[in-house]
Amino acid sequence: MSSVKITYNLKPPVGVDINGLEKSKTYELSVLVSPENGPKSYYTALQESITKTKEQIGNDLTAWRDAVGKTESKNESMKLKSEEEEETEEEREGEEEQ
Repeated sequence: MSSVKITYNLKPPVGVDINGLEKSKTYELSVLVSPENGPKSYYTALQESITKTKEQIGNDLTAWRDAVGKTESKNESMKLKSEEEEETEEEREGEEEQ
């Protein structure tokens, strides 16, 4: 019997809250039809296994995208606040000099 096996190893940015997500995972799905049953039925079953595996990995990567996106959003908002504080401080210094 044949199978489809796919492994991924992610290296998320530092500070990402992984909240139960797995950085490394392997999927292995069996192809339920053997080549002896004919090429058409075999390749149809192979395609179905690949499609299922692709969907599972897609769901995993969507969760990772969301986790990384939240971290990047937090970092960006902190950066913007810091820049606003610097501008306000510069304005105060400019007013004091006048």
